[in-house]
Amino acid sequence: MKLFLRVLLFVPLISFSQIDINNQSSVNLLLDSINKQLIYQTYTSIHRISLSNLKTTSSVRIKNYNAAPPKMILKNNRMLFLNQRGGDIFELNSNDSLYKTDNSDIVNFFIDSNLFVRKDTIFRHGGYGYWTLSNFLIYFEDLTKEWQSYSISEDSEIPPVINAQIGFTLNDSYYFFGGNSLDEKGARTLTKKNNEIWEFNFNTKKWKKLGDILRNLIFPIHSSFKVDSDLFLLNKQNKLFKIDVVNNTITKYKIAPILYQFVFGVNPIYYKDYVYFINGKGKIDKIALSKLTKETEVITKFYDTQNITEKIILASVFIILLVVILYVAKRYANTKTIKLLDNGIRFKNKFIELDSLSISIIKMVEPQDIELSKVYNLVKKDHLSKIQNERIKNQYIDQINLQLSVLTGIKEDFLIVSKSNFDKRYKIIRLNRAVYGNLL
Repeated sequence: MKLFLRVLLFVPLISFSQIDINNQSSVNLLLDSINKQLIYQTYTSIHRISLSNLKTTSSVRIKNYNAAPPKMILKNNRMLFLNQRGGDIFELNSNDSLYKTDNSDIVNFFIDSNLFVRKDTIFRHGGYGYWTLSNFLIYFEDLTKEWQSYSISEDSEIPPVINAQIGFTLNDSYYFFGGNSLDEKGARTLTKKNNEIWEFNFNTKKWKKLGDILRNLIFPIHSSFKVDSDLFLLNKQNKLFKIDVVNNTITKYKIAPILYQFVFGVNPIYYKDYVYFINGKGKIDKIALSKLTKETEVITKFYDTQNITEKIILASVFIILLVVILYVAKRYANTKTIKLLDNGIRFKNKFIELDSLSISIIKMVEPQDIELSKVYNLVKKDHLSKIQNERIKNQYIDQINLQLSVLTGIKEDFLIVSKSNFDKRYKIIRLNRAVYGNLL
């Protein structure tokens, strides 16, 4: 029976060769590099197309397709059909009907999950079901014919729950970005757009967030295809982008007119310098990749490698450093200014002691010019004559000037006595702001 099925799949079936693939709704396009064919899946049938001339070599009409046909994949060069909402896996029998070959009973839990094959093992990641999203990475166990959870390291980061994401494998890693994740509000039916890019390494079995996508203009995605280590994306505005996830670059190309013919939702196939695609008429067409990428518009970073936690830490460190710098700068500035204390004056780590009357005189004069008589009234002693009190007043002023000169090294007087501009009969006392103003 197995031999018969293989013959059924790879030998042209003359009885169905007349099936017209035009105007059939496209579902999927696969590359069979061994037989140098494309496998074209529509809503009603499977067609094999020669890569050499793009002509149909065989066709099979599936008898029991339902409204949502399963997605076709190649595994060990066998065609399998995976239910896009649950865990069912089907194969074709000799009667051109799908029959279930797995033992799983998972229903409606893998909606918009990402499906990929790695080393002939089928994997699924994420998906929506029963009013919630998942971040599960599962694989199909051939021995038990059931889906199993893939082992994850205990010290791995935890990726977000996700569905409808873009996912692809490269070397020993699986990457995904875009799609929908849960809203922070926690409502089970609400989702938000995912702007994070994640990597799962199959050797370390660890998830790692690589960063946050900077080029939101690539969304929503029309279709995608891989070329070696690069992923090409076509968005709904028919703009083509190339993503190099390892070197963290995204290249935007000027639109080639033929891109408008690519049918929505079916990923093109790259093979030996050509891109094969389904056009709006349901036919297979091809174009050289060089014609799609001949005019580069811009090359930028694809994602920001600093995550939110790192940004918060860096911002906190910056704020702390700024506070320290301002504090040191203020302390340094204070050492270059005259600071009046309760018992004296400090300047540049030097200190002179002053009596309370000298400090009171400076405090009186500092805000504004005052009449000299106020200083006289402050220092006068009632038992002394007017001449003696005048001498005491002048001694205080001279003593303050001398001490400030010694403290600062400035020869000019700190306190200046002069006639009033309003009434020449009166004298005023003021700070020498022209000399000492920048030190106060």
